[in-house]
Amino acid sequence: MPSRDKIELPDSVPVDRALSADIRYVFFLPGKAGLAPDGTAAIAAVVVEDARRRAKGPAPRLIVTGHADAGGDSAAAQRLSLRRARLVAERLKAAGIAAGRITVAGAGAADPLLPAPPGQAEPANDRVEIGFESPTASRLDATLQRPI
Repeated sequence: MPSRDKIELPDSVPVDRALSADIRYVFFLPGKAGLAPDGTAAIAAVVVEDARRRAKGPAPRLIVTGHADAGGDSAAAQRLSLRRARLVAERLKAAGIAAGRITVAGAGAADPLLPAPPGQAEPANDRVEIGFESPTASRLDATLQRPI
């Protein structure tokens, strides 16, 4: 079982997530709403990426989704994931990203980044995912999802 004192983050992410150029990861201390040591740098990288995208076209929406490891109570994991997402959203707003462009959600333990046996902690699941959604893509997606 990994130590809760030492964070061992994955060297890579699963292929289905790695293929998305529109998702960034901010990792957290296991079971806490405190950022992992590289969390501030990860948020700064998102701010830089946002500025790059705005320079090329319309400002994207940022979808900030918190996640928690499945090591405990599902209601507690849901609350923790939402606290994490709100913390990251506040940091993004403090860095100059307009609040109206940020959507915040908590996924609890429902969508692990890496699977773990029941009762075993997986620190990579203690994270926030920040997705970039272009205004054009969201309109197209809405059109494609309408029933025919």
